[in-house]
Amino acid sequence: MSNSLSILRVTLVESFKELLARLDTFCAMVRHDTLLPVWVSRNEIELQENLDMRSKAIQLYRALWYEENQDGRETLTCAGIVGAGTKTLETAHRCNNAKDAFKSAVLALKTLERSEATAALADLQHRQESVAAAMRHMGAARLNLKQAYRHIPLLDQRPLKIGFTWSRQGRVIQRTSVAAARRLLEQRTETPQTLLELKRLAEIPDDEILARVRSVCPHLRANIVSAAPEGPGIQRRLMQTPLPVLIPLQPGEHLPDFVPVTPEPLDIPRLRRADVRIEDESFLPSVRIHRYRSSVDGIKTSL
Repeated sequence: MSNSLSILRVTLVESFKELLARLDTFCAMVRHDTLLPVWVSRNEIELQENLDMRSKAIQLYRALWYEENQDGRETLTCAGIVGAGTKTLETAHRCNNAKDAFKSAVLALKTLERSEATAALADLQHRQESVAAAMRHMGAARLNLKQAYRHIPLLDQRPLKIGFTWSRQGRVIQRTSVAAARRLLEQRTETPQTLLELKRLAEIPDDEILARVRSVCPHLRANIVSAAPEGPGIQRRLMQTPLPVLIPLQPGEHLPDFVPVTPEPLDIPRLRRADVRIEDESFLPSVRIHRYRSSVDGIKTSL
């Protein structure tokens, strides 16, 4: 193992240990802020069982691991507001700094060969086996980097109002070429499926334009309404809040006015656009590539 790789692996392990330590300190502070109010969105079962909202918030902050059967592109998300004292906010800032340091360590490893980076991340979980075992006992599986990276959302002053909303689920469509699609398939592990898709790709014209489709999961946003810093009036700010947002409060202060939201986005069917030009069925499922619909003359569009 090269000296530079050894240094990167040590940095990865140490930064993850620091993240866990900072997270423990932060969650302990949240647990002890019992004189300050908390609201966290709860589903019907949690309401029936009267699940403690402070405990749920802490559980969400600690969620660094995939749960069993959790989609690899999915991150746990929940709306909430947690009143916090000055020291709790300070520990949250330190926790976010530790998240940034861990992310930098992971990204540094990913500049190496894929096999080396994968081995280093596997070693990280092995070194933290006691943590991993505890997570598995709770129904968790492997480390979710997105959940480890994301910041604890926080505000420096108490707002007047917070309005939570779920963004609409959608998709991102990126034009791509046959050659680019072939490179994506060749980078994947050789399986009967990828071989089938490479054969399928070879049967279409080299100059055909394809579409790579990426689903965008619904995400939570909060519209923050605060008093203007100078003079009368208000100011608005839109922020992503995948986790309960921390706001500074003093004992006896109430949460700001807020518009609650359901724990999960409502499954409202969207009208299909009449001008959709992407075929419904994926042409190359392994890399999420579709063909454009046929034009009037039967030739695939090159637009």
